[in-house]
Amino acid sequence: MTPQRESMGFTGQAPFRSALGALLVVALGACDSMLEVELPGNLTEDDLYLPASAEILVNSAIADFECAFSMYTAVMSGAEDATWRTSGYFTTSTTYQSDRPAGGGCTTNIDTSENWFQGFQKSRLLAENSYTYLTGWTDAEVANRTRLLATAAVYAGLFYSQIGEVYCEFALPGEALMTPMQTLQRAEQWFTVALGHIGSGDYSIVSTTSLKQLAYLLRARVRLAMRNTAGAAADAALVAPGFAAWVTREPSVRPRWNAVYQAFNATRWRSFAGPVRWLGHLPTQLVSTGYIGLTIKADGRPGVNSGTADPRVKLTYTGQFAQDGVTDQYTTSKYTGLGDDQRLASWAEAQYILAEIEGGQATVARINAVRVTKGITTAFVSADNDEIYSVLIEERRREFFLEGRHHADKLRYGLWFPRLRGWNHKAVRYGSEYCLLMPESAYNLNPLITAGFIGPDLSNLSYDFQLKVARVARWPVPSSLP
Repeated sequence: MTPQRESMGFTGQAPFRSALGALLVVALGACDSMLEVELPGNLTEDDLYLPASAEILVNSAIADFECAFSMYTAVMSGAEDATWRTSGYFTTSTTYQSDRPAGGGCTTNIDTSENWFQGFQKSRLLAENSYTYLTGWTDAEVANRTRLLATAAVYAGLFYSQIGEVYCEFALPGEALMTPMQTLQRAEQWFTVALGHIGSGDYSIVSTTSLKQLAYLLRARVRLAMRNTAGAAADAALVAPGFAAWVTREPSVRPRWNAVYQAFNATRWRSFAGPVRWLGHLPTQLVSTGYIGLTIKADGRPGVNSGTADPRVKLTYTGQFAQDGVTDQYTTSKYTGLGDDQRLASWAEAQYILAEIEGGQATVARINAVRVTKGITTAFVSADNDEIYSVLIEERRREFFLEGRHHADKLRYGLWFPRLRGWNHKAVRYGSEYCLLMPESAYNLNPLITAGFIGPDLSNLSYDFQLKVARVARWPVPSSLP
């Protein structure tokens, strides 16, 4: 797979200069002086994509992805029912208003910025263009060329995986709209390309000690979403215990900060959510148990305020109200500083993929195997297949706390979205956010999209996300609170 080299973004401007200019800051040391770097105005694409710059270009694709991913996990935690609005900032996803995220980047120096979309786009552009150039260069021109080809392919695939799992539809400039399934097919192709370059060997890169296992796990992830269970199981089985890949963070320049820590521990724009009850939609329903007081009960079932504290969801009550003067302020000790890395993929996810495919007591065994690695010694026991399935989803929710996975899970498992109905605990009416839509400019500037069409109507309850599974979970877990 060698995509045509692209140099135009959604805005109609050439983004490769801004991408590399921003990433010279983060990829070449992230020191304050690098903020002053300016690229000459007559620089061309071929001046930037040189064999001597190959390592920098691929690392820059990684850095842009990491910047966007960190901000995404912070901002979209509201749509995961993990955080509540307590200030005038970082507000939209907490009330399901982020159906069309802004197209800006994550490199701004403004504390209140919620932008991440452009960072993913720049990462894709750098990864795909770097891959194309690398195929034309020789091993004599570029040291470690095969590793760089494989790495660029993985991060190109990561873009399509990230977008395909949560966007209603997507289109690149000058291309037709893609469904989530078609977007994930591109991701799968890129991961397969990467594995072809890796072959029988493996590579250690900045984000993981095993690029091969990362590619297998990411391909398993998208294959599961695409309902290719045989392919997903085969890939997930190749991920070894202890494997992990990371979004690296540093307490240097802002694009390298852990955005979750910055937003929720440093500036405290939000607090963490307790039980979510759907108000204004009769009858009032418990739609999420939230994240405060999560426990493992004596019988091994997930609980709230009953049993042993779940170590995967680390929250601390500060003893103070949040900035709104009403909500209790909780912070998280999952991340303890701006330089804490954020997990991108892990062996636990591979186990959950296998657990979902296998079902029954095999699922129970894999749930308990992951628990043991977290110091949870109380085993889950059940012979009820519907309960097992629902507890598996809850285990994923807790294991991937603040890792940007639960929004995709909510869409795929058909969990709760208000979709313009009812309001929250502070009487703020909910918006239409469900799957995400591209910026309106991405529709309007694309000649292959019908004029005036800016995406599906998310308030129409007959519209379902394409990747949604048919099986209905008993949700939430537990289904009621004392």
